[in-house]
Amino acid sequence: MIKFRISSILFVFVIASLNACIGKPNSNKGIAHDSIPAKKQPLTEEQKRIKHLNDVANFIAGLPVDNTSEFYALTQTAEWKEYSDEEKIAWDKFKNVSDQAIAWRTQEIPTADKPFNTLFYPFGGPDYLFANIYFPNANNYIMIGLESPGSVPQFDASAKKELKKILSLYKESISDVIQLSFFRTNDMKVELTTKAIDGTAPIIMLFLARSGKQIIDVQPMTLDQDGKLVACTNKEKHIAEEIKFCNPGDTVVRHVYYLSTNLADPALSKNKPFFKFLENIDPASISYVKSATYLMHKSYFSIIRNTVLNKSTMILQDDSGIAYKFLKKDVWDVTLYGSYEKPINLFKDFYEPDLFEAFKKDAKPLNYRIGYSTKSALILAKRKQK
Repeated sequence: MIKFRISSILFVFVIASLNACIGKPNSNKGIAHDSIPAKKQPLTEEQKRIKHLNDVANFIAGLPVDNTSEFYALTQTAEWKEYSDEEKIAWDKFKNVSDQAIAWRTQEIPTADKPFNTLFYPFGGPDYLFANIYFPNANNYIMIGLESPGSVPQFDASAKKELKKILSLYKESISDVIQLSFFRTNDMKVELTTKAIDGTAPIIMLFLARSGKQIIDVQPMTLDQDGKLVACTNKEKHIAEEIKFCNPGDTVVRHVYYLSTNLADPALSKNKPFFKFLENIDPASISYVKSATYLMHKSYFSIIRNTVLNKSTMILQDDSGIAYKFLKKDVWDVTLYGSYEKPINLFKDFYEPDLFEAFKKDAKPLNYRIGYSTKSALILAKRKQK
């Protein structure tokens, strides 16, 4: 089992760092105008680094930065202000969907609001957004996709000249997920391989900023021969990213672990470090699967399918995740939500007659859309107590 611990030294560091990122409430309200303001202490190098990470995330998310930020001048340009206004409209519209999903979660999965160790999200790519909507209190988010992990965005002196193009790339890269609830794989192959967005890390940072989180650290990672995540300085071996963050008003350091790999059986069988990584995943995880192109329906995705089935105490998915026939009645209590008729034409071969009959017999309502189809279906499986 993968275990994550926070040392007391790190805890003290995080408190100091968060004070720098978040700032302290103004306790001088009501003091006479002739009072001498307290002299601000200069930020430490660690606090500057953390502030830089959050300023980057806010800048690409279309959110304001303070006037001490290196990005402040860029946020005063017409191009950034237009981008910020457009993103506000898009995110305000998305909030209607997220509010409905959060209300559904609160009603149907009340345990999801309580702290737990690991959320496992295979085929999730950089979609921290929906992982947080459904499971906001995981200590560790393990997300897997084909896309490169990327790095913290860098903006040099040419950024101002190319600002409209750069911001347009960010707008396009997240438009599908906030409008349709999922990324298009073919689009990501193009959108996440540019100078401005070199992988998933910038998008995860953007989603963290839009979710109100405070970023603490972003580190390139790889897997050692025992399947353990370790720091990585070799670009060729950089297959993962660890992003540390805190929820608003919280001091618990949480982690997003994004890993890039092919999850098909032939590739995983040859990838011994990743195979061991899957073996080491917390056996009391919660798994989430959405818009996964029905890959785990196929025989040659059995390793990742069995990992989800064996490591999870709960699985939340749409019909594109694990086929209904694999959710054995003697192991899982299954509740169905919404409506299932048939997959969209692109995935018509993955129609499940048994799932259709199950929905027809007993399904609870779902008042919002998520996934591929206009009529959405959610499947909640809870492992039975022995």
